[in-house]
Amino acid sequence: MNRSVISLLLVLLVGVAAVGFYRGWFTLSSHRPDAGSNNVNINLTVDRDKMQEDAEAVQVKATELAGKVTEQAPESGEPPNTK
Repeated sequence: MNRSVISLLLVLLVGVAAVGFYRGWFTLSSHRPDAGSNNVNINLTVDRDKMQEDAEAVQVKATELAGKVTEQAPESGEPPNTK
């Protein structure tokens, strides 16, 4: 793979992770199993329901915007309104 392709994939991955944490799709938590232990358990939780809700909301919004554009577009054969 080309270095620029790998860089682009890395940027996309970091972007998705940032949006995911911001939107609440991913959460990190940690705890020590024993008070005297140096071990720390770190858990990554993925909220698939929240991801699905956000995807559906985006789909609804895109459909609404597409409908508005279609309504505002002139019918074929008519010259565009240049006012």
